[in-house]
Order: sequence, then structure tokens, then C-alpha cells
Amino acid sequence: MTASRLATGGSAIDRSRPIRFSFDGTIVQGFAGDTIASALLAGDVAVVGRSFKYHRPRGTWGAGVEEPNALVDIGGSRATPNTRATTEPARDGLVAKSVNATPSALADRNAFLDRFARFIPAAFYYKTFMWPDWHRFEPRIRAMAGLGKVDADWTSPGMADQINHHCDVLVVGAGPAGLAAARLAAGAGLTVTLVDDQQSPGGSLGYRAGEIDGKPAAVWVKETIAELAAGGHLILPSTTALGIYDHNLVGLNQRHFDGRPDTLWRVRPRQIVLATGAIERPLPFANNDLPGIMSADAAFAYLRRHAVLVGRRIIVATNNDSAYEVAGALAEAGAEVRLVDIRRNGTPAARANPRLIKGRSLASASGKLRVDGVTLDDGTRFDADCVLVSGGWTPTIHLFGQAKGKLAWSDARAAFLPSDPVDGIAVIGAAAGAVSLSEVFAGAGPAFA
Repeated sequence: MTASRLATGGSAIDRSRPIRFSFDGTIVQGFAGDTIASALLAGDVAVVGRSFKYHRPRGTWGAGVEEPNALVDIGGSRATPNTRATTEPARDGLVAKSVNATPSALADRNAFLDRFARFIPAAFYYKTFMWPDWHRFEPRIRAMAGLGKVDADWTSPGMADQINHHCDVLVVGAGPAGLAAARLAAGAGLTVTLVDDQQSPGGSLGYRAGEIDGKPAAVWVKETIAELAAGGHLILPSTTALGIYDHNLVGLNQRHFDGRPDTLWRVRPRQIVLATGAIERPLPFANNDLPGIMSADAAFAYLRRHAVLVGRRIIVATNNDSAYEVAGALAEAGAEVRLVDIRRNGTPAARANPRLIKGRSLASASGKLRVDGVTLDDGTRFDADCVLVSGGWTPTIHLFGQAKGKLAWSDARAAFLPSDPVDGIAVIGAAAGAVSLSEVFAGAGPAFA
């Protein structure tokens, strides 16, 4: 992967405010508005961690809370272990270290374990080291298989604020569905609380094309937020809904990036609207865990938000239409893109990058510390420094399930969707299986009825 920062663009970054921080002892440059992950990608840092057991190299996969690989320990006065690099803002002077790697992710001395993978299958610890005494082996095994480390000099930032709050409608998620529902609820005279785990509202509208009410999506988002704020409704960015409890009590964790501890909100709404979106799925093929293989949607977000081009020779593999916009945008940014669609009768070729291959899938990827190519199921090989995959979308329905909501399988969406309704809770947008803006807005209206 030869990722780089483009000379222009990047809605989330402020190029007038450069920053420097360290990762595994190496200085990384970025801009205010970068996350640790986006700055690492812009600096072409491919290996950001090691796998839990075999210490295989791991690269950044996603762009948000779905990230499984890019976990770092943050040092300093507010040391925090196991922090997702995709959600942690990059700050000047920050010290970050990869987890489960010694001395660094790139040069992990325990990487040799991968050579013995066939001899150490699942549960081999307990089968092999029970004799003569498991406790003689356990400390070393736990140390090798652990993730982040707790800083012995860590000091508490102090007591967190705790706030009790009441409202008519609590909307979780400030993407297109959540914003539409919040706007409609406010227009009906209801008091609204809107929360989102991102620092800026808009969700996918922050990087995917769209037109709403005859306006560009970015303009519509800005006007909607301004309208809600002018109406006295509560908007909480960088806030995660952590649970729905008895009598629809919702716990929220609001993060602050100015040294203050997080704030705990206990919200008691009359109606809960879950507009929590969906997470892009990977695709199965050999060596699909190599650094440089990542979510297509995440690569699109890095391009638009942070002006990061994740590669120069890119393979985009998909089984759905959403990756076509990604392929086109990357090609326009200067990358050489091939789009491999497993479907024979998918989106018309005219909408895609000219190098379109239909009816084929990836059989394997090759590379050592980063991907260097792929082989298709017909044996054709292509060189690549980045592979983007889109295996469809899994609705984010964790909160609905915690509230005792039942799920049902949908063949049309190839996913579990909310089934029987739960009193006081509505699920809308991509979380309910919507795949287009028209479907999103069609489902937003009845959410608070």
C-alpha cells in the first residue's frame, strides 16, 4: 500500500494547523481534524498492530467504532490502553504505541509464532500445558496473548459529571435517517435529543454523494443542525449510547477532548429512535487479513474527510452496488482501480470505473507485511498495493437487541433485521435495512408517531 495525502480536499482537516505525534517511537505528521488512523494512513504506515494469538501483521480496516485491528495505547497524563486509532483524534505531542507487539508492530519479535500456526490450534494452551501445572505457564502465556498495557503511573482525571435528562424523543445516530427523524419530531413540537458518536453530524453524507430537498447533502446537514439548535433541542456529538435499560432508560457516554473526564448522561425519553446505521462486511478469501486490505466504505471516508488516498493500484471487490461510487471516486483521485464484482448482472458498467471485471471473486491475496497482489477465482493475478472489499451491510442493531428486540433474517438484505416491535423504540434507516436515501427518508417519518 502506498497511501498518501492529497494536496487538496479533506472536509475534516485544517491544513493551517499541522501536528506531530509519535507511533511506536516514529514521528507522524498530520493536521488538526485527523484521527490517529487517518494520519498513519497518510504517512503510509501499513502495519499498526499484531493479531491476538499468532502475531500476524494487522493494518487499519475501518474508519470508526467497527475497527478491529488499529488498537493503540495512549501515553501521557491520561494514559488509555486499547484505544481505537480510528476514533481517537490525533493531537500534537500525543504518544501512541501499538498493542500486542514487542518492541513495535512492524518489528514484533513474537511474529515467529505464525510459522507454527498449524501446531497451535484453538485451545491448545489448555490441552498442552495442563501438565504438570498450568499455573507455571499461565503468566507468560497471558503476557504474550494480551493486548494493551495499563500504565502503572496512570492518574484518574477526576470524577465524571453525571447528568439526568428528560425529553420527548431521543434519536441515536446523526446520519441521514437520524437527522430526518429529529427534524420531523422537532417540527411536530416535540423536544428532541440527538446523539452521535462522531464529532461531526451527517454520517455517510459526510463523504457519499446525495441531494436532499434540492440541496447538496452537506448543506442540508448544516441547515438541519442549525434548525435543531435554534429550536433549543439538545445535540450531543462524540456521544455513545451504551445501553437501553428498564423503562427505556438510556445511558450515554459523552467524550471530551479538552482534558475533562467523560460525562455520563441518564436519559429518560418518551420515544427512542435508533438510527445507528450499518457496518460494511468483509469478503472471504485466503489471506484477507493482510495490511492494506480494508473496508471500501472506510477508504471512501478517508478520501473525503482526510484527503487520504489509501493506495495507487487498488482492487475493489464487491457483491453490491455501494462500492461502485467508491471505485469511481478513487479513480478520479488518481488511483489505478480495478473493480471486481462477483455478480454477473450487477450495476451497469457505465457507472463504474472502466476496468470492471464481472462474475469473478477474489481467491487469495499475497504479501508479507502488506498486500502486494490478488488472485481471482479463475487464476488471474493482479498486482495491487491496496485491496478494498465490500461484502454487504450488517445493520447495527445491538441496542435494539439489548432492549429485548427480536430479529428476523432477510434474504433480500442478507442480514438480520429488527422484527417484532418494542414499545417506545423505533429502528430506522440502514439499521432497519434501508440501502438508499429514498428508503431512509421513507422510514424516518413514522419513527416518532
